[in-house]
Amino acid sequence: MRPPPFRPGRGPGSEAARHAAQAAADRRRRAASPTRALYGTARWQRLRAHQLAHEPLCRACRAEGRVTPATVCDHVTPHRGDVALFWRGPFQSLCKPHHDGAKQREEQQGRG
Repeated sequence: MRPPPFRPGRGPGSEAARHAAQAAADRRRRAASPTRALYGTARWQRLRAHQLAHEPLCRACRAEGRVTPATVCDHVTPHRGDVALFWRGPFQSLCKPHHDGAKQREEQQGRG
């Protein structure tokens, strides 16, 4: 019996499998939170573009004395599923490392 042929890019550890798993996780998160789906709307994309044009540098990096382009429009006050607060803001511009790191830790600890 011969082993199956090697096909790069397939199998449980492949990039395609990781991408599919991430897409499935994103769908589950969107289904669990009614506001999660709002991030994909044209209205949010316009609001995000306006915020990043108004404040193009990461606010947290500037506070640390660094100049870094912002890529994320962040809710200063966590909306926690409140649709009105989701659209109202206030917003700040952050780089992805600050948004995904320190900001998320603060919110999970109840300080945000």
